[in-house]
Amino acid sequence: MAYRAWRMGGLAVLVAAGIAGPAAAQAADPTIALILGVKGSPFDDALACGALDAAKVAGLHISVFAPDHFTAVSQAPVIDAVTARHPSIAIISPADSEGVTRPIHQMQRQGTKIITVDTTINDSSFVSSEVITDNEDGGRAAAKAMIQVLGGKGPVLVITNPPGSVAQDQRTKGFAEAIKTAPGIIYLGAQYQNDDPQKAAEIVTSTLSAHADLAGIFATNDQGAIGAVTGLRQAGALGRVKLVAYDSAAAEVNALKNGQISVLIAQDPKREGDMSVEIARDLLNGKPVPKIDKANTVVITSGETAMADHYEYKSDCSLNY
Repeated sequence: MAYRAWRMGGLAVLVAAGIAGPAAAQAADPTIALILGVKGSPFDDALACGALDAAKVAGLHISVFAPDHFTAVSQAPVIDAVTARHPSIAIISPADSEGVTRPIHQMQRQGTKIITVDTTINDSSFVSSEVITDNEDGGRAAAKAMIQVLGGKGPVLVITNPPGSVAQDQRTKGFAEAIKTAPGIIYLGAQYQNDDPQKAAEIVTSTLSAHADLAGIFATNDQGAIGAVTGLRQAGALGRVKLVAYDSAAAEVNALKNGQISVLIAQDPKREGDMSVEIARDLLNGKPVPKIDKANTVVITSGETAMADHYEYKSDCSLNY
């Protein structure tokens, strides 16, 4: 799968090219647009590959777009630009639960059917279908794993994105509620890294300066986890401070195998991409679709290398940013 990339309003925009199938001639007027949360994310890359594979099998044309940064400010202009192309279906992974509602709703009012994937927006009344995981349940699973690896004792920190990402807000909420079941755990609250591993590393080192007895960290996505590993290494605390992390990017899988991460809460982005295209196909054919379609998460513990390899986020299609 080849991609053409160009700049539009200072944003990187990707368009799938050379897609085989009966709809390939529609490249100038794509039937389905996939708008990712951010370019270069292992999760989003795997999701895009899953969607492209499913579209090829279904004989559908799909174009892929992504902003440079995982923020509403970066994603909103991309959504506006795609709206001008008038796709029949838009599969969107919203970067913010409120900040991109206006452009998404504008797209829907112009006739495009909307599917949200991985995360969603607060007002989803006009969205045709939502492909999501139960993120609160994933947060609770992370808390249960944290309690187990810590023996139910010690201060614990959450590293997440600033409020606004529904998925990560829910993971934090589920974790915060479930960690209270262990009276020996001291919950230090959440700090925000905005998809910036360097910021996550700084959070770890500064927290350890204030709380030398820090026992555990829950990172709600791969970027936070990667940064947390760096911060723990810089502080000489790898292994002593237990790390539970969402996602299963390659760096996280390697860290799990090396004992730097204790537990991963893994999603299946390729399956989410595939599910989204299945729903898009049904919408195009006038078939009923579920309002909410849930994808599964799995808990992968240290030593479960085969499972970690299976769920590792892989970009096995050509994504030339």
